[in-house]
Formats: sequence, C-alpha cells, structure tokens
Amino acid sequence: MTGPLPAIDLKRVAAEVSAQHGIRIDPDDPMLAVVTLNRMVFEQAVNQVLQQMQAAARDFEVAVDKVQIRAGGILAQEVRDCGVAMREEFAKTSVAHQPVCSTGDMRPKTVAGWFVIVSSLALALFSFGAWVGRSW
Repeated sequence: MTGPLPAIDLKRVAAEVSAQHGIRIDPDDPMLAVVTLNRMVFEQAVNQVLQQMQAAARDFEVAVDKVQIRAGGILAQEVRDCGVAMREEFAKTSVAHQPVCSTGDMRPKTVAGWFVIVSSLALALFSFGAWVGRSW
C-alpha cells in the first residue's frame, strides 16, 4: 500500500449500527474510538506484511538474477565445449582426406582418389569379362 487507508466515516458507521442492531451510537461515542484504534492497528499490520512481501520479492529478483547469470555461464561453457568437440571431430575427419602417399608425382593423394582408381579398374575388368563372355 502506498498510502494510508481512507478515513472511516464515523457518522455512517454509527447510523449503520443503529439501523442493523437498534443501538444508538453517536459519532463521539467511546465505542467508535475502539473502531478507530482497530483501524490503526490493522493499517500497521498491513504495512508490515507489505514491507515483508516487498523484501521477499526483492530477494526473489536477486536470486533469479543470480540463477540467470549462472545458467548463462553454464550455457556458454557448454557452447565452448561443443565448439571444441566439433573442431576436434573436423580435425579427425580432415585427417582422412590427407595424402596417403607422401612421395610420388602422379600417385593419388587421398583415400577418395584411391577409391576412384580401384573402382575404375574393377569396372574395366568386369566390362572386359562381359565382352570376352559374349565373344565366346
């Protein structure tokens, strides 16, 4: 609550008590002093509860900020670890494409080159066998 509660209309309270209970109370009756006292105690209790709730909300916001910072740090570390793992995997994969033969001018330089040559020779041998088979 940002400010005090609105003032109680003691005349209206006195009229309402008279109407409902048939008891006549004047606005300057001591009974209405109890109503005012009760209102003041209630306002103080409400203000204390409000202050405690505001403090708890501030504490909660601080805790949420800390969790966000911690989660961001963990996420950043995970991203870095994944990047390192991807670089290592890429390095392993690119090693497979390194030259197989370190010497040789006309020799194939990669595993893929060897695969193409061996596949071509196998196809040529198969074709030659099919031609010989048809010829006989």
